[in-house]
Amino acid sequence: MARIIILLAVIAIGLLLWYKISNAPADKRKNLIFWSTAGVIIGTLVVLAATGRMHWLYALGGSIAAFMPRVISALRYLPLINRFRQQYTQQKGQQSSQQSASRTNPGKMTTAEAREILGVKPDASKEEIIRAHKRMMQKVHPDRGGTDYLAAQLNQAKDTLLG
Repeated sequence: MARIIILLAVIAIGLLLWYKISNAPADKRKNLIFWSTAGVIIGTLVVLAATGRMHWLYALGGSIAAFMPRVISALRYLPLINRFRQQYTQQKGQQSSQQSASRTNPGKMTTAEAREILGVKPDASKEEIIRAHKRMMQKVHPDRGGTDYLAAQLNQAKDTLLG
């Protein structure tokens, strides 16, 4: 019988909170939700402590405390993980922009575009073009983190300038 009364009281409090939150102005709603959630958590902890069923919570706290040094030491890798994620998103963005660019300009490359890609002057010699191609290819080769598209563009630029 006591459990039914407690259950009805919890339901009544829940409905009262729901009514109060739904009728509150938008600027006060967030504050009401925060304090309601805090009250529910504190109330649950009090009930668990009073009934002697808080032992699993202590075990959870002990486990968290035991693993906390490992978690803290693993946090030092977050900048590295973030950098990998940024590089991945940049590569995906480059690939999508390159695919759209290849669709808009499917024809041959002009000599001006080829010079711009390799970064050589209009009067560059054959050796300078080859050196520029090699230097750029070392930076954007797919085996070194570049893309197939960039390597193909460099090869096409070299072929365009060398004939």
